[in-house]
Amino acid sequence: MVPLQPGHAVRIMTGAPMPPGADAILPIERCDVGEDEVTLNATVRTGFVRKQGENLQKGSVGLTAGAYLTPAKVGLCATMGHPDVPVVKRLNVAVIPTGDELRPAGEPLRHGEVYESNSHGLVGLVRAMGHEATHHPAVEDTLDGLRAALDAAATSSDMIVTSGGVSMGEWDLVRRLMEEEGDLRYWRVKIRPGSPPLFGLWKGTPLFGLPGNPVSSHVVFRLLVADAIRAWTGAQGPRETTVRARLLDSVKSTKDCLTLRRVTVTLEDGEMVARQPRHQGSGNLESLASADALTLLPPGASGEAGETIDVLLL
Repeated sequence: MVPLQPGHAVRIMTGAPMPPGADAILPIERCDVGEDEVTLNATVRTGFVRKQGENLQKGSVGLTAGAYLTPAKVGLCATMGHPDVPVVKRLNVAVIPTGDELRPAGEPLRHGEVYESNSHGLVGLVRAMGHEATHHPAVEDTLDGLRAALDAAATSSDMIVTSGGVSMGEWDLVRRLMEEEGDLRYWRVKIRPGSPPLFGLWKGTPLFGLPGNPVSSHVVFRLLVADAIRAWTGAQGPRETTVRARLLDSVKSTKDCLTLRRVTVTLEDGEMVARQPRHQGSGNLESLASADALTLLPPGASGEAGETIDVLLL
């Protein structure tokens, strides 16, 4: 490249290397370019120059093991000249709803039946984390049918997530089968809603048994299953986000449990505030769908209006 002499200018494209001898850039919008000369319509100052290596210096670490590959980080890999990077294999998570009362959406309902919705939300949560989910049909409340479904999932999946059948009822067969034939590691945690989940191994495959109530199953996945997936894959993301918000309504807390109530969060006069919908039943999926966040009230916290608390963004 021919060196640029003092008092001379040359036109280059955005992002092109500067010729030797050049020491400043002036955007073309601030010039009048003639056939043999250039009129500068602004004072020439330093700027508009990106130094070689200013993104990452030689020897610096761009990404660490376990980094969650967001679109920006994928672009960074290419910027560093890496067409391929080693990644952790996506988990294949089997999602199995249980219950005689469940029917697929679109079918006519008889008395006492409901449309099966939990698995759709759980599949979406798994995929939002970047993993694969196998959507199994609902399993009726029989030990033989449940056993067969779990056996099939254990041979084809890295993890099993069930919904329903984990509480104290006579037909809560997931808990019963795990107690009698599985490797049950724990049952019940101190969170509301969502206190009766279980975890164990079925034929060597990790199994999370989530409650049948739609809100409870979502809450337990966010608090327990998502963290387990991140830990088992060594991934640093995607991470849950918590912010501080001032309660505009009093939130009923529990004495010995972490309380997660649905709230809507808005920014008012530079302050994050949270409002609580009236209906907080664990079967009220609409209240979850319209919420922005979940309260994170520690056991025994008052939850009075005016307090500033942590909320988990949805």
